[in-house]
Amino acid sequence: MFELSTHIPGPKQLHEIDLSAYDALYLGDYTCPLYPGNFSRHIETLTSGVERVKSLGKKCYLSLYAIPKDSDLVWIKELLQGARGLPLDGVEVHNMGLLRMVREILGDIPIHLGVFGNLYTHETARVLQAYGVERVFPNAELSLEELIYIRDHSPVQVIVPLHGKIPLAISGTCFVTDYTGQVPLHCEESCSQGHWLTHEEWELKSIGRANLSGKDLCMLEYLDRLVQSDLNLFYIYTLGETGAYVETAGRVYREALYKAQSGEECAAEPWLDQLRSVSHSGLCNGFYFGVSGQEYLSPQALSQTA
Repeated sequence: MFELSTHIPGPKQLHEIDLSAYDALYLGDYTCPLYPGNFSRHIETLTSGVERVKSLGKKCYLSLYAIPKDSDLVWIKELLQGARGLPLDGVEVHNMGLLRMVREILGDIPIHLGVFGNLYTHETARVLQAYGVERVFPNAELSLEELIYIRDHSPVQVIVPLHGKIPLAISGTCFVTDYTGQVPLHCEESCSQGHWLTHEEWELKSIGRANLSGKDLCMLEYLDRLVQSDLNLFYIYTLGETGAYVETAGRVYREALYKAQSGEECAAEPWLDQLRSVSHSGLCNGFYFGVSGQEYLSPQALSQTA
């Protein structure tokens, strides 16, 4: 079996989006604590969110702010203290200081290292495991071969992103606010729409405090390879995306993963068409095959370049 997960920033998305395709949800927007209704900012919101996720029969992980300053540690500590007793299945951190804080306050709860934890090697994974980290998001620049190497040479589980805009950079201030000089009247709407940074043939997407790839990582045609490699923890990047995007990507990959696990051969093109229909700038394979991150290679094209 496999686990398919994604991030859900707040109650609006949790209640309005069909999340039936996902086995587990990371609650909270780790890029911005000011995101309206952010699950990882207020204990009351988190408590109701966890209750909702559990009522849906899904695993529930708390995702903490990725780049806290000392002033943020006060409210993060209060959040964690309030989270004692909640039926959380794990906590995602990107910061070593928060790793220690989670361990001190929540005890032996499983800890996941987030994508901005910048994990590049299996030796780092081994060190983190000694501090309670059980799962890691390897850095997005690693190839699929390197990701599997970390899985095989460390005691931690490796999460494999399958689809979505790759997080590339994060800032302590909002790009939209800095650029316009004004705080958006509707912050949630501003982040969900995104702001596009274009230069000739490439684009990046800004969701306020984080910059993402313009094209969507797409591993649909390689699911059989991932399944054969005994990878089973899969993830879809959806922060800043519409409900249609979250639902479509989840449904497509869940159907395709079932087919891949059963060994069935299926035509990928109808699924690819559905993914393209919710993509702004097209598809790519990220850095999984040692290319620039902007290219999309079909299995046939990749075999010709190997």
